[in-house]
Amino acid sequence: MSFENKVLISRKALKELSLVPEAERELLKDRISKLAFFPLARLDVQKLKGYTNVYRLRVGEYRVIFEYDKKERLVKVLKVGKRENVY
Repeated sequence: MSFENKVLISRKALKELSLVPEAERELLKDRISKLAFFPLARLDVQKLKGYTNVYRLRVGEYRVIFEYDKKERLVKVLKVGKRENVY
């Protein structure tokens, strides 16, 4: 039995990710790939209040906002950006 989730990245998130400086972008891509093992992976993740199944992943000064569908084993990255701009 596989515990791996499918990770999808929205077009908006891909565009936002492309605007991040290269060093931080590579770190973000690494952490996003580890979302395939959410919630088992040891990542700095918190559920967002006021939303159903929406979480934030903290990577330094950047945040990755994603939705998790446990039944479908699907992680969808919605937004990527600095804390002050992403919420």
